[in-house]
Amino acid sequence: MRSQPIQQKSHPAGLQSVAVTDANVLASSLSQWQQEYLQISPGPFAGSVTEISVGGVQIFREVMNQAVDQHGQTLPGKFALGIPISLRGHGYWCGKELDCIDSVFFLRPDSELKFKTPGYSDIYGACVDIEAFRKYSPDEEFDERNVIAFTKEVSSLSPEKCAAFRHRFDSFFRAVEANPLILESESAKKQLTFDIMQLLLGMTADLPVSKKSHAEQFVHRHVVDSARNYILSRKGEALTVTDLCAGLRTSHRSLHYAFNKVLGISPVTYLRYIRLNGVRAELISSDQSALVSEVAAKWGFWHMGMFSAYYKELFGERPSETLKTYRKTTNT
Repeated sequence: MRSQPIQQKSHPAGLQSVAVTDANVLASSLSQWQQEYLQISPGPFAGSVTEISVGGVQIFREVMNQAVDQHGQTLPGKFALGIPISLRGHGYWCGKELDCIDSVFFLRPDSELKFKTPGYSDIYGACVDIEAFRKYSPDEEFDERNVIAFTKEVSSLSPEKCAAFRHRFDSFFRAVEANPLILESESAKKQLTFDIMQLLLGMTADLPVSKKSHAEQFVHRHVVDSARNYILSRKGEALTVTDLCAGLRTSHRSLHYAFNKVLGISPVTYLRYIRLNGVRAELISSDQSALVSEVAAKWGFWHMGMFSAYYKELFGERPSETLKTYRKTTNT
């Protein structure tokens, strides 16, 4: 039996847990974030997120079985950090390679999230309100410009420290999932918030700072982002790589190199993937009258046989199955 596209457990306010079969549905399931996910590795998608929100801080665990290109940002006045539990393959977080679980990745306030995930990822993360974080700092002269503004995007730490950080995250989730009534007690929530903030203060204290940017990777990421925006603004034109090169005023070689460095795929494959993801998003959100052929044509697919083959290769199901599954879920 196929899994349902969305499975959500009922929890008290402050605890949420969902399991989904679509990358962009997972993106919208995580609160306190504005983001989009684009699946870029072939196969059926399975992802889940569990989050706990208390006292100006959100911690979450996100698991995905496919490579995804993530775009977005945290809400204003917040920063984010995370630590991998398990990674299979290479990823890039905000221009820096992420290929080791013994590392912490960081997103500054008012910064764009740009994350190409590995083929499989299991990650603990946190989204923190700066003012709330300030109140828990033992430093009376806390200055977010030093503590946060120049923290490196990805920092390698000792296996012992990372194991201790993961253990603390795990203890929070185990405790709350075992006894959700914790979140209905003001005293328990106050102590839980304190303990989470102490963990995050310890993590940020161990992170090195750097004013240097990773210029080469950012240039490549800019090329990929520009291509993405160009494609989405012309989604009905069935663009070719030649069109992209002309529109972006770059060479075939530079475009190919940028995509392989950032996403590990060619521009041709990316063009097809972004259009396939676009079709899937419309099928999921469509009304009863939507036709697969019409949606596919809207995204520039003129050969339905090839389109169906490409779609099944990427998502592990036929487009008609996607439409049927999500219609059934909406009706029920």
